Amino acid sequence: MPSSSRVRALFRTVLIVLWVLLLLPFGLLLYFTGQNRLRARLVHVFYVGMCRILSIRITLKGSVSAARPLLIISNHISYLDIFVLGATARMSFTPKHDVRSWPLIGFLCVLADCVFVERKPSQMQEAREAMQKRLNAGRAVCIFPEGTTGNGRDVAPFKSGFFSLTELVDMPVQPISIIYTHLASQPLTEALCEHVAWVGDATFFDHFWRVLGYSSLDVTLVIHPLQSAADFADRKVLSLQCETLIRKAVLSEQPA
Repeated sequence: MPSSSRVRALFRTVLIVLWVLLLLPFGLLLYFTGQNRLRARLVHVFYVGMCRILSIRITLKGSVSAARPLLIISNHISYLDIFVLGATARMSFTPKHDVRSWPLIGFLCVLADCVFVERKPSQMQEAREAMQKRLNAGRAVCIFPEGTTGNGRDVAPFKSGFFSLTELVDMPVQPISIIYTHLASQPLTEALCEHVAWVGDATFFDHFWRVLGYSSLDVTLVIHPLQSAADFADRKVLSLQCETLIRKAVLSEQPA
């Protein structure tokens, strides 16, 4: 990493620590007093601040529906997706269950009202019930049906399991395509994907340290029209429709 990038990474690390320390007392207060709506607003402010600290520039094509409850469906490339989507609208996320044990990050995810998902069939029902509880409370919940992160150049086949939530809660579904387009104002070509996508053997902290050193990152969100489960034969057909919409935008919007 060049010296200028190391300096930038160190400076941003200090800013992030200060940002967390500034908001953490309010988050704890709202968490223990059960002020969930105010806590959701605070978490949204946190994501907005993180995007600004990291110089992530978001271009929106479309808008997130104001309908609540709302199930948001997105492709998944990196932990940065959480900052980008969370800065765009207030929503709960579904990280992997092992994230809960990560130092500090797991605790912050709890404060952010995340639903930790264990992909084992025996524990899927517990995660589904936790999501249903938030949806019944009039929240937006975001799921990543690919089940893992990809390099951002294509979209893996969706798993339809959590689409069963549409059979339990009367709500619309909104697909969103995430396309990272430029890194330090340079087109994010296939050769540069690994600088943003969190795939392979890269550890979180090593990858994030590199991200901290980048001067800027541009991302486009293509927000698709609402989909109604009633318009589809079953959840698998709905899942395939969302997958098709998201993939089409990803392929059309990415740099050559």
